[in-house]
Amino acid sequence: MKYTIQFEKNPHADDIQILNDGIMKEHKIKKDMKPLDFFAYFIRDDQGQIMGGCAGDNMYGGLFVGQLWVKEELRGKGYGTKLMSLAEDLARKSQCRFITVNTFEWEALNFYKKLGFYVEFARHGFDKDSVFYFLRKDFLNSRQ
Repeated sequence: MKYTIQFEKNPHADDIQILNDGIMKEHKIKKDMKPLDFFAYFIRDDQGQIMGGCAGDNMYGGLFVGQLWVKEELRGKGYGTKLMSLAEDLARKSQCRFITVNTFEWEALNFYKKLGFYVEFARHGFDKDSVFYFLRKDFLNSRQ
C-alpha cells in the first residue's frame, strides 16, 4: 500500500475528529483515560442565528475554553461574562480542578483577569510583537 501526505487548508471538522478519536484511543490504552467531553454554549437570536458563544473541552480534570466570541453589537452587555460563568459552572459540576483559556494581549486579557484568571505563562514571538497568554483559574474546592 502506498501512503501520501497532503496539505489541507481549513480541513473539515469530521477529518479533524478522526485525529482526535485516534489520540483519545491512545490515551485510553496508555493511561485508561476517558474520552474528552466537548461542550458549547451559544447565544442565538430569534431566527436561530448564532450571535456568540463559547466552546471547548473537558480534559482530564481541567476545562479548556478554546473559543469565546460575542458579536460586536452584543459586547459590553454581560454576555461574555455569562458564557464564562456557564463554562465555570460546567467545570465545577464536572469536578474539574481548574479552567483555562488563551488570548492575545489585544483580545481579552483584561476581561479574563477581571473574572479571576491569572497568567500561567506567556508566549512571545508572534507577528506585530503580539503576546499570547495562557490563563488559568483554580478551584479551591476541587477533588484531589
